[in-house]
Amino acid sequence: MEIHKPKAAHSLRDFAIELLTIVAGILIAIALEQTVEAHHWHEKVRAARESLRDELRMTDDFYQFRVAANECVARRLSQLNEIVESLAEHREEPLVGDLTLHLGQLLGDDAWQSEKAAQTAAHLPPGELQQYSLIYAQQSDIRGWENQEESAWAAIRILQGNPNRLSPSDLTVIRQNIQVARSLNFLVVVNSVDQLERSSKLGVTKAAMDAARARAACAPLKREAPSIPYTTF
Repeated sequence: MEIHKPKAAHSLRDFAIELLTIVAGILIAIALEQTVEAHHWHEKVRAARESLRDELRMTDDFYQFRVAANECVARRLSQLNEIVESLAEHREEPLVGDLTLHLGQLLGDDAWQSEKAAQTAAHLPPGELQQYSLIYAQQSDIRGWENQEESAWAAIRILQGNPNRLSPSDLTVIRQNIQVARSLNFLVVVNSVDQLERSSKLGVTKAAMDAARARAACAPLKREAPSIPYTTF
């Protein structure tokens, strides 16, 4: 096979033409590579955006529930506080029904962590990236408040059954945890409203709220007279 060596430039003009041809070839190759790379990340960002929206759609269900149940939870805590204060004044109280309230939910961030690890999140537009970062940072705080709230309600559930059996120290613990639960309910609800607004700006569509779940949180507290009276403290 015969190999043709490039001809030496005979003039400055020929040299310039050959140099420009080489430079143009390099620039075209770089531009093509960048175009392919940009298309690659465009597709990855599109898929990431859909994945993140799906994840936020599930957490938004929880936020909608907490906003809807806010007044019911506050009313329940006020009612329980009235029972505690009545017991503290040595008044006989009827039985207290089931105090189990399923207020929490696992707030996942698997999609967000995955997209950050894959460096896809870094290719989101700066404003959009900031919004996602803020949402997931706040979600971490809400998850912590949920855990504290569950602990507070666990202590409050001591009141369940015949409350007349409780000692003054029991009433003190319940009273303290009612106040903690009030504060945490406020924090979760206020921040749920903010989270819903942030996700709406990112194009996350809201599903219909689970009405049955809200009704369960708003169910009246069951009370009935004890069959065997307890001696109050």
